[in-house]
Amino acid sequence: MERVDYIARADGRLTVSGAPSGYDAWLAAEAARRRGGPVLFVASDEAQAEAFTAAVAFFAPGLRLLPFPAWDCLPYDHVSPKPDIESARLATLAGLANGVAGPAVIITSVAAILQRVPPRAAIAEASFVAKVGEVVEREALVRFLAGNGYARAGTVRDPGDFALRGGIVDLWPPGIDAPLRLDFFGETLDAIRSFDPITQLSDQSVKRIELLPASEAPLTDAAISRFRAGYVAAFGPAGDDPLYESVSSGRKAQGMEHWLPLFYDGLDTLFAYLPRCLVMLGNQVEEAKAARLELVGECYDTRRQFREAESEHKVKAPPYKPLKPDMLYLGDGEWKAALARHLVRDLTPFQVPEGKASVDAGGRQGRDFAPERAGGHLNVFQVAADHLEALQGAGKRVLVASWTEGSAERMGGVLSDHGIAAIRRVGHWPDALKLDPRAVGLACLGIERGFETPDFAVMSEQDV
Repeated sequence: MERVDYIARADGRLTVSGAPSGYDAWLAAEAARRRGGPVLFVASDEAQAEAFTAAVAFFAPGLRLLPFPAWDCLPYDHVSPKPDIESARLATLAGLANGVAGPAVIITSVAAILQRVPPRAAIAEASFVAKVGEVVEREALVRFLAGNGYARAGTVRDPGDFALRGGIVDLWPPGIDAPLRLDFFGETLDAIRSFDPITQLSDQSVKRIELLPASEAPLTDAAISRFRAGYVAAFGPAGDDPLYESVSSGRKAQGMEHWLPLFYDGLDTLFAYLPRCLVMLGNQVEEAKAARLELVGECYDTRRQFREAESEHKVKAPPYKPLKPDMLYLGDGEWKAALARHLVRDLTPFQVPEGKASVDAGGRQGRDFAPERAGGHLNVFQVAADHLEALQGAGKRVLVASWTEGSAERMGGVLSDHGIAAIRRVGHWPDALKLDPRAVGLACLGIERGFETPDFAVMSEQDV
């Protein structure tokens, strides 16, 4: 499609209309393939990012996906992000710091991309390599784990945990699906095996590992020194702040990530990890950005006002000294400047007149059978089956998407009962392309609404 190639390659910023949810994932995957390099997709929120990730995995199962989720806590919170969230973020940052070769899609959200991240140089340098059969200083490994956010535990259950048991070190590094068991014979690394975190039974052997930090806030001697100096410069004497005491002692403090700028000489943004690339902004991203920055400002003001009230009324409570928002988050001007360095596509499902700064991707929201359901006098499944046949008659490949395997099986049975003779289960889009054009593909793909494009159509379970 010429218009898809134009979306993938044209210079400048374009509004891309006719790009409903689901089709935006196909467009991003196709753009990455045609460009032969990374595409960054920014979702309005985490739910849109997750749905987009699942859709890209379906339409382009071999494509490299790099998720970068937002912290699962409010700005200026008391709690830390969950270990699996930080694990996914750090794995993506490390992948980007080392360079992305070939097509890939980086998937993030407004909340994630507005937040500053550890500097690229620090992530690129913070690794520990160990090979089976070589001498590995066990104490150096333990120092790396303790200084880079791994939490010592009796048993490794979650990403970011590590445990010491005699000559065995169990750990769960960021970016991998299962924890690892390192078996030492003296100073020699005798074996590395993955293991099940529930049964604790070893599984497959591994020859080499490259460990990444497990937390964005390191506790190395240098980082602790920077934190202490930065804290005093920002807030004055520490007093009885438990955060300062914990970090100074090299202990992980709950919520310490909200003081991330103090652990480094300076922070980067996710944009800084990327070469000039194609950036796709999902529907309503600009509105979500404004709402997020407003929330950040409100949370900061609340913390600041509470601290002032404590001081004025001499209320005794654990101190919370918030850093200014511009230390932790991009402002509106920085956001615009960052986008100006990339090729930007503003995606919308609606129609916009085509011009020099806009292009129609050709997608449309699929038919919703709510009127038939509400009317009660028509068989909605027969209407849906007739609609599928009409789409095929227009020369389009047709796919029916269901949320679960069970619902897909039921949907296939119902459509078969209403005259759709050729229904074939498919695992992903390449399987659907192999079907006879007269067959209907049936897939497990969770999308809220179906959509139609010039060449194919997807009807969702929710439509019917």
